[in-house]
Amino acid sequence: MNFEEIKDKIYPWIKVVYEPDEEVPNSTLEIELKDEEQPIMQNWLGNLAIFYAVDEGDQFSLVLRRDLPTKVSIEKLHEIAISNLDRDVEFTFTETNFGGHGLVAGGDHETGSLCLTDIWNWCAENINDNLIVAVPAKDMVMMVPESDNEKIEQLKEMVTDIFQSGDRLLTRQLYKFDRQTSSWSLWGQVA
Repeated sequence: MNFEEIKDKIYPWIKVVYEPDEEVPNSTLEIELKDEEQPIMQNWLGNLAIFYAVDEGDQFSLVLRRDLPTKVSIEKLHEIAISNLDRDVEFTFTETNFGGHGLVAGGDHETGSLCLTDIWNWCAENINDNLIVAVPAKDMVMMVPESDNEKIEQLKEMVTDIFQSGDRLLTRQLYKFDRQTSSWSLWGQVA
């Protein structure tokens, strides 16, 4: 890949990173990649990590270490990806069927929203509370107010249901967005 040709099509891509001894769902084999063949990633929070994907029109491919010019740092790559996401993807704040809220962005970029602090500040303002957030699947971001225990339980039930029958699964972990500090923390995990 020629970096200059693809840089305007690179987006943050959220994936789960498993521990070496952890069972990977729906997987029967492991692939070991040489250093230059490894995708560029940085840990985000809990078991989620940010990778960087190039939109090739009909598919996405991960940016590998060999694709990144030496003059471009991972921090700069992250800035480029965030800027592209902010520029190109429209997020819609919606209501869920269980009384929470979600972000919709066409199916490929919902979880990338975790990288856009302004969107989360806006969501927290709309809900007027800190947020408890679930990202059970690549195309699902759901949130409820931190102060509403009933909705938190409904969010947990929804995550359990998604893990029983969903696809493109990510994590059972729940995260908190603090509206005072605009920061994320690991809040808990759905059993």
